[in-house]
Amino acid sequence: MYIHLLSYIYQERGKHTMRTTKEIFGDNLRNLLIARNKKQADLAKFTGATTATVSYWCNGEAMPRAKMIDKICLFLHCSVEDLTTDHSKPVEYAPQDIIAEQINENPRLMRLMMYAMQMSDEELDRLIEEIKK
Repeated sequence: MYIHLLSYIYQERGKHTMRTTKEIFGDNLRNLLIARNKKQADLAKFTGATTATVSYWCNGEAMPRAKMIDKICLFLHCSVEDLTTDHSKPVEYAPQDIIAEQINENPRLMRLMMYAMQMSDEELDRLIEEIKK
């Protein structure tokens, strides 16, 4: 019953771990460079960007502007979608792992869990209904 309460709280607050556009772009760029047997320095030379800038792109720390993305696509013979679409499989965590991590990181959730552990099933059901409102 406690897991249900905390699952609901977790879902409602929308604390889902999502990859940023920069991270997706960086992973795709890195993978395409490897697949095309190209180096970051080759891309830097072709686009006129510095090697440091290309490194930032590949590490998901920065995102190039649209015109630069077009140049990158020319260099890698790929589409914009190849660079910007998340091709990774979502990491699947057991709900109890996510909940345990959230409880350990948030003292307020820890307090809530401590209170919930002392409640009857009926009291928990009422609390869940109240939270849903």
